[in-house]
Amino acid sequence: MKLCKKIAIFTILSTTGLFASEVKYDITSLVHKINNATTLNERSLLLKKLDAKLSSMGQEDLINAQQIINNNLKIFKFI
Repeated sequence: MKLCKKIAIFTILSTTGLFASEVKYDITSLVHKINNATTLNERSLLLKKLDAKLSSMGQEDLINAQQIINNNLKIFKFI
């Protein structure tokens, strides 16, 4: 019985860790694509995708995503 509980807890923690790393990769990838966008339309579409991802995240993942965005997203001024 105790072994089953330990295995269940380990499985849940492993799954949570994998999901967190996937979220980090998705946000980092989107930020990189936004930084390398060449047109205003492309950049706005990618920003909408980023906004959709952020709105579907939990509180803890959202905090981590905001740190990634604040550190990596470049602000561009299109004239």
